[in-house]
Amino acid sequence: MNDNTKIEVAREVMNAMIANACINGYNEKDKKLILLLKEEQEMNKFNFEVIDKILNVYAPKLKRGEI
Repeated sequence: MNDNTKIEVAREVMNAMIANACINGYNEKDKKLILLLKEEQEMNKFNFEVIDKILNVYAPKLKRGEI
């Protein structure tokens, strides 16, 4: 997978993660949502360590419905 594809997929996964957190009642003071928002900022700075974490950790959990 090339870098542009990784970034686009990571953005979709992160958007779904943040949406799920908000639907589940998290607000701006909850640690889980704060972590997701910080990771989103790093992803937007093209930090590939964070992008790989999103793709390798969050995407499978999201696909399995664990999140």
